[in-house]
Parts: sequence; structure tokens; C-alpha cells
Amino acid sequence: MVLAVLRHDPRLADLGGGMGVSASTVRRWVLEVIGLLAARAARLGRVLRRLVARGGAVVLVDGTLIRTRRRTGRANRANYSGKHKQHGLLALALTDEDGRLLWVSAVLPGRTADITAARRLRIRERLHAHGLTPAGDKGFHGWHKDVRDSRDCRQCGGRCEQVVLTPYKAEAKRPLTKAQKQANAAFSAMRCAVEGGFAALKNWRILDKLRLHPRHATTLLRALLVLTQHEQNVRDTTRPDPA
Repeated sequence: MVLAVLRHDPRLADLGGGMGVSASTVRRWVLEVIGLLAARAARLGRVLRRLVARGGAVVLVDGTLIRTRRRTGRANRANYSGKHKQHGLLALALTDEDGRLLWVSAVLPGRTADITAARRLRIRERLHAHGLTPAGDKGFHGWHKDVRDSRDCRQCGGRCEQVVLTPYKAEAKRPLTKAQKQANAAFSAMRCAVEGGFAALKNWRILDKLRLHPRHATTLLRALLVLTQHEQNVRDTTRPDPA
């Protein structure tokens, strides 16, 4: 029943009525199960160590907005996203170059920009500590400027030599050259894998518009991350060998 709620997001009263249970009981079951699943989500440090052991070098970083209901009160004003023109919660996700979800952050207010969330969570520093390179879209275009301030880096033994991959961005009087446009096309082809990771996560329709209280959003995302990774592992083991 909980999986049906997460996958299809039906009304709890309609789902529980067919089973002879109340909507409050179904809601309690959902909160208990997502708490147990979220406890199985790997922390970022362990995820990065596993990726390095597999020979990974680049981590795709992106943010997404989880829509929520508009609630009354001043506390909900921070959840309004001017970019998307709706209320929601921001979550950052890391994927490998194949688009497999590795980690999902705790939710932040919807008005938070992607690059601000990455800086607040110290994503670049944690990736650099494991020798990994972050790759983001134009929303992370100013992220590379943080490296210039890291002149005393413990990993580099002096001036920081980490590279942050972002596409070229045209300016008012400096249009992109043909080579820069080709580089952006190649970069977009590499980064499109992260959209597949978000699509797999949002295949759980409970994220179409979050009806739970926002305080449960982080637990829900981590639970869905565990379920999505389980689906990906099952798909990989049942895929026929190309040879």
C-alpha cells in the first residue's frame, strides 16, 4: 500500500477505503516506511569513496524544484521560487556520467539558487577531497570563482588546482565563438545524463506535488533515492550481456 502511494500518489481516503483502513492510518504507515527506507540511504562520503573505487572522475551536479502546496504564513514565503513562479523545495542531486543517482541533498527553501545551495552544502570541497570534478549547467557558472580564493589547499599543497566544469556563457558584447558553441554542445551531451537521473526519481508521482508537510520532504527524498537505486540495480543485473 505504501508503494502504491509513492508511485501513483492517490488520495489516501480512496486507497484506504478499499482496504478497510482510514486515511490517517495510511498516512502513518507511509511516514513509518519512508523513515525506515531513508535510514538505508548512504551518506555522501561513502558514496564518493565508492565512486572513486570504480574509477569515476566526473560528478554531474544539478538542482530540481519539488512543488508543494501554497501554505499560509510568513514562513512559507521562502518556498516561493521566482524562477519557476510557484512554491516548492529545492534539492540538489549528484549522478555519475551514466545518469545513475548517487546522492540527494536535504531540501532547501525554493527561493534558493542552485549555486547557493551547492556552496552552503560545500559540495565542491567534498568532491575535491576525493579527487572528483564537478560538472554543472549555466546556473553554476560562478562556481569556478570559488577556486581562485583557495590558495592554501590541503589537497593541492598550495594554490588549488581543481577544475569546475561549466558551459561557456555569452555576454552582451561578446557572443560565443563557433568553437565555444561546439564545446557547449559536447558538454550538454555529457550533462543530459543527469536529467535521466531526475526523471527516474520523479517517476514516483508523489513528487509531482508534495502533499505531505515540508518537514517530511528530506526523509521522503532519501527513501525514494533508495527505491530508485534498487530499481537501477535490478535493471542492471537483469540486462542481457552484449557479448
